[in-house]
Amino acid sequence: MSAAKAAPARLPVRLVCEGLPANRFEGFDGRRGIRVELQTKDGHEAGSPAGKDALAWTTEITVKSGTDDHPDFAGPAVHGKKGERFFYLSWSSDRFGHREMFRRIKVHLRDLTAAQVAQATKTNGTLVARVHAVAKDGGPACASVALLGGGWNLGA
Repeated sequence: MSAAKAAPARLPVRLVCEGLPANRFEGFDGRRGIRVELQTKDGHEAGSPAGKDALAWTTEITVKSGTDDHPDFAGPAVHGKKGERFFYLSWSSDRFGHREMFRRIKVHLRDLTAAQVAQATKTNGTLVARVHAVAKDGGPACASVALLGGGWNLGA
């Protein structure tokens, strides 16, 4: 007889994009009205101010049992296949009379440990990831980026 599986945990996650320039990259690559949003399965969500030069998004993840004691994740803003889940922060702009996406930041969940999930569940905490808004070329950050502050952290 096998042991019953624990019910999946549901946890809040906060993504913070820091270091946004005052002009939000206006004119980068001939673009206007540049903005960054959280990409969900149903569209995009605008961020909320999180300090002078930052935007933040709070979403929920479902944490399921994974393999090798690594959790697996699901949720309205979670993308990717099992073992490689992530969030997208998508950059878009007005160009040639319509809105188009042109870069995305990939915020990986792979470094979020079972111990961090357990602690967040126990304390009703929020898991927080911070990324920098600017890429090496001076434009909006894109691709897989390193998390600031040592990776995923537990917030209140």
